[in-house]
Amino acid sequence: MEYDAVVFDMDGVLVERSPSWVFDDAAERTLAEAGIDDPTAREFRVVRTLEGGLETARELFESSHGVAFDDLWRRRNELVTENQVTAMTEGEKALYDDARALLDLPAARGIVSNNQHGAVERVLEQFDLGDRFDTYYGLGPGVEDVGAEKPGTRYMDRALADLAPDRAVYVGDRSSDVAAAHNVGIDAAFVRREFNTDDELDPEPAFDVDSLHELRETLVSGT
Repeated sequence: MEYDAVVFDMDGVLVERSPSWVFDDAAERTLAEAGIDDPTAREFRVVRTLEGGLETARELFESSHGVAFDDLWRRRNELVTENQVTAMTEGEKALYDDARALLDLPAARGIVSNNQHGAVERVLEQFDLGDRFDTYYGLGPGVEDVGAEKPGTRYMDRALADLAPDRAVYVGDRSSDVAAAHNVGIDAAFVRREFNTDDELDPEPAFDVDSLHELRETLVSGT
């Protein structure tokens, strides 16, 4: 195999994406815990998705409620991780059938995810995958990591520094994953799942496959 490191995205590649209630509930509970019992639709969206960006969120909650948004965002992310554990336990966030297809290849392995770092740890624990990866990174819960998401390269750079490969490939399910790989100068593999079947990609990945089994065959054969 021409690659000596394989780095994976997590959600949509190794495990199913989280159901919407994970984020809805986290936003609702965060607001309730802060004493905001009747939030506007906009306030809910800001806590759920950071709609409008960080500075807008800070101004909104400080002016309307005298609440520090930085604290809300950290709590929201803690609850998102907690809810994902519940989703996994209840079978709502499962390991893909092909998730282990590349985990016995003679290559170093890593994860770089836009999910919370704590959630990455819990996924590895839940599915007994901790010893199959040499390094892994997700986002921290605080506002310090707002903007560190892919296609940004902060955690891609760290993972590649840890693995020190001669040639690596990054496996993702979104155009931002392909862009992140290009941004750090490595090849990208795009996995088609039920939610991204018709996605058009720019830039294009080195590999566009329907499963991790297909990607394994391609990498092993070198074609």
